[in-house]
Amino acid sequence: MVVKGTGTGTQTDAQGNYSLPLPEGGNTLVFSSTGYSTQEIQVDQRTVIDVTLQADIQDLDEVVVIGYGTAKRKDLTGAVASVQAEKLETQAPRSVQDLLRANAAGMIIGQGNTAKGDASLLIRGKGTLKAGSSPLHVVDGVIFDGTLSDINPNDIQSIDILKDASASAVYGAKAANGVVLITTKKGQVGKPKISFNGNLGFVENAGMPRVMTGEEFLSYRYDYEMGRRTDQYHQDYPEMFVDPRKLSQVDQLTWYNYDQNDPVASVTEEQLIRAWLSRLELKTPEIDNYMANRLTDWQDLVFQQGIQQDYSVSVSNRTDDINYYWSLNHVDREGIIVGNRFKNLRSRLNLESKITSFLRVGVNANFAARDEGFLQANWAQSAVISPYGSNNIDDPTSPYRRLPTGDPTPQNPFFDNLYRDRVDRYNTLNATLFGVISLPFGIEFQTNFTPSYVWREYYNHESSQNPEWTNSGGRSERTFEKTYNWQIDNVLRWNKRFDIHNFEVTLLQNAEKGQFWRTKATTSNYSPSDILGWHRLQAGAVPLNESDDTYRTGDALMARLFYSLHDRYMLTASVRRDGYSAFGAQNPRATFPALAFAWNFSDEKFLAGTSSWLDYGKLRLSWGRNGNRDIGQYEALSDMTSGLHPYIDQNGNIYLYSQLYVNRMANLGLRWENKSSYNLGLDFSLFNNKLGAALDFYTSTTLDLLVDRALPEIIGFNSVAANLGELENKGFEVALNSRIIERENFNWNASAIFMLNRREIKRLYGDMIDVLDANGNVIGQREADDIKNRWFIGQDPDRIWSYERIGVWQVGEEDAAEPYGLQPGDFKYKDQNGDGVMTDEDRIFQQWTTPRFRWSLRNDFRYGSFDFSFFIYSNWGHYDTYNRAANNANFADRATDYAQPRWTPDNPINDYGRIGSKNIGSNYVSRSFIRLDNVSLSYAVPASFLRSINIQNLRISATVRNVAFWAPHWTFGDPESYDNTDLGGMPTPRTYNLSINFSL
Repeated sequence: MVVKGTGTGTQTDAQGNYSLPLPEGGNTLVFSSTGYSTQEIQVDQRTVIDVTLQADIQDLDEVVVIGYGTAKRKDLTGAVASVQAEKLETQAPRSVQDLLRANAAGMIIGQGNTAKGDASLLIRGKGTLKAGSSPLHVVDGVIFDGTLSDINPNDIQSIDILKDASASAVYGAKAANGVVLITTKKGQVGKPKISFNGNLGFVENAGMPRVMTGEEFLSYRYDYEMGRRTDQYHQDYPEMFVDPRKLSQVDQLTWYNYDQNDPVASVTEEQLIRAWLSRLELKTPEIDNYMANRLTDWQDLVFQQGIQQDYSVSVSNRTDDINYYWSLNHVDREGIIVGNRFKNLRSRLNLESKITSFLRVGVNANFAARDEGFLQANWAQSAVISPYGSNNIDDPTSPYRRLPTGDPTPQNPFFDNLYRDRVDRYNTLNATLFGVISLPFGIEFQTNFTPSYVWREYYNHESSQNPEWTNSGGRSERTFEKTYNWQIDNVLRWNKRFDIHNFEVTLLQNAEKGQFWRTKATTSNYSPSDILGWHRLQAGAVPLNESDDTYRTGDALMARLFYSLHDRYMLTASVRRDGYSAFGAQNPRATFPALAFAWNFSDEKFLAGTSSWLDYGKLRLSWGRNGNRDIGQYEALSDMTSGLHPYIDQNGNIYLYSQLYVNRMANLGLRWENKSSYNLGLDFSLFNNKLGAALDFYTSTTLDLLVDRALPEIIGFNSVAANLGELENKGFEVALNSRIIERENFNWNASAIFMLNRREIKRLYGDMIDVLDANGNVIGQREADDIKNRWFIGQDPDRIWSYERIGVWQVGEEDAAEPYGLQPGDFKYKDQNGDGVMTDEDRIFQQWTTPRFRWSLRNDFRYGSFDFSFFIYSNWGHYDTYNRAANNANFADRATDYAQPRWTPDNPINDYGRIGSKNIGSNYVSRSFIRLDNVSLSYAVPASFLRSINIQNLRISATVRNVAFWAPHWTFGDPESYDNTDLGGMPTPRTYNLSINFSL
């Protein structure tokens, strides 16, 4: 609460208690809280004032950031989703992505499986074919050039997502993929506040498929050896690969002499077992370990329970003349893979001072020092090394230290890192220096200067002590990178109300420049020794130096008008003119207009009879055009490249000449990729704010797609950057919020999101081909598809075009399989035209690789001082390759594999192939899933106890993230791990976290 017209105020404790001295002349208190309607109360002569705020499920008075300004939610004309970070603090978010995941309609967040916790962001699907699809990031009103891992989630006050073109058009050329607006915390009225947030937890592997045990491995080898022999062989040598202790058709001596050049008259049990294991192609260390009953669980060695720590402290306050917030954050996280680690030191300073009655100045600065140079174990080898392989990593004299089985295929996952020395450090500084001048007639002028610095140091040495690297004499790299970007924004705002008319005008002039420098020095063949590594590159005999400098510029002009009549009929119109140096000289600039209307129909007199159940209703309609400039800085230009090229004379002598040649074809006409979008939205709340919703239907068309146009090789270039084609993107979103139960000691709130997105290629390159009838006669023409990139007119770019798998070839179908070079146990694909050859003519359109729809459900409960929440989300209807089901991913005679079914003549299944099968197509399996992502329990310590120790509030929370998932068809690892589908992707962590948050 705040004394109206002053900077004097305070905050309640967890139980709602407060104490506030009134300054002279202060007689009105303003009470506000996120999610509730603001109330103003006259104090008069009272000394105690109890207030109950009314729930406002739509948060109509909430201030939303809209780009170069703010607006109340009730005045929005575009599609904007908001996330209040304070509501999620108990869930110990590791990153900005954790705050956003399934909490905003239209926002798609990937999984952050490493210790760093990075994940991809996408708004309303991918609206491009080649250009980047990540949304624009804006922090505290200015475009943010850093990475989201530089931002401490505990510093965030709120996040607003601009989804439709009218809302994001003010950012023009950078906004085709949507805009994520992050507002960081500022000081609050009252006495200076010191806050501490500490998180301590651990992560463990979750949902990773299991590697075969020793017994399963031997059974696997048995099936492999049996499957690669003929029936005649098995008749000649019955039970050849059976454990000699389990023979039933032949005696042990006869069995042993099968492969003896000189038959023996007697045999020991050890000789029998060694012979059996040798026939299963186990190597010497594997056999020795079997005899000694020594097994190694390689998955247990490469995966760990990683400790994760995250500590933040902040100091903040707000008075009439100054507002400050300063925080310091330390992050030290271990991942679930041994060696995977991330460290970060972050600090933020938000400072604003009122110099005079008409001048305010300030700075928002964020510094981060990231350490990403930790060496991660080669975890994929855990599914390659036999459980009987030798783990001799600590024995320098062992011949199996690097190769646990003696075979060159499986390698110890820790060996190479013993001989690596690496440093990978980033230091980033992102700042905004601003000044705001208040002018007469409601005019305000603001200037922002936003410098951004990134320094990177990368050092790496691979020692000659590693037997595999000895011939190189040691290899080192020393790289320095520096990025310096700056922007200047000059913003003029005018806000004026004339009775029933309200006007807001925003004018912008922007200029920017970005530069990057990289110097890289490498060397090898150190003499006399590489012991100093990258500390002494001059000791290397084969030095190589290279550098890379880039330069880009941009500018923009923007104007926006907001007008409302009776606060009921609203119009927003904007236009932005952008320039960017990466585009062709003929098209360096483009214009992006937008128009939006909104109608608060619940204020109409003819709907007065609905006031008993309709609290609020607004209809929105918008159109706008955005641009996409996310391409290489020099795509429109040709470049010169030098290199050594061989020349052979008529006598066969080879000479090397240095040549200078054009490496890329120029396109001076290269222009902006632009997207036109329509959005129809409906916002409403019902039943005394018990239920609220926001529904949005949208369609967008991307024109002049930035693609690499294939060229005939005869002209000397493979492709050229060009503007071609048309892509349509449409969808539907609904966000529901409900206050299900509201009692004095118990509250239950729920929110749900449903969204779907569809894409379709309308046009590509414009090349026309003939359309033939059944007799080969030309009956018309159509635009040609891009077979190479799998882009088809009238189809979703994510549509699967492939052979149709119809099962597995079974025993008795040998003759039918033979024309395709296949045999029983191989995947069977349908020959669509029956010509006996699998070609592109046999590929058909099948499912999609992106979800057909997504939904999420969040429930929050409060009982007394306890808060409990759980969060579920789902992606449904998408497919991906699962070619590992063919059982041919590893060399079966050299390695192990994940435990999964396999086809044999005695197990004639149709979903998995035989060991070492031949797979001529792709096996697609549904990745649909439902995930219980977050469960959180917190307790607010009573204020009566805290007052005795001078603590304002204290909350203790426990959180589990990635609790469980259900994927009815996907059986190989986590269905959301997409880094490498056939290897199951990066393993997914489950996080257990205990946090404490208190303020003084």
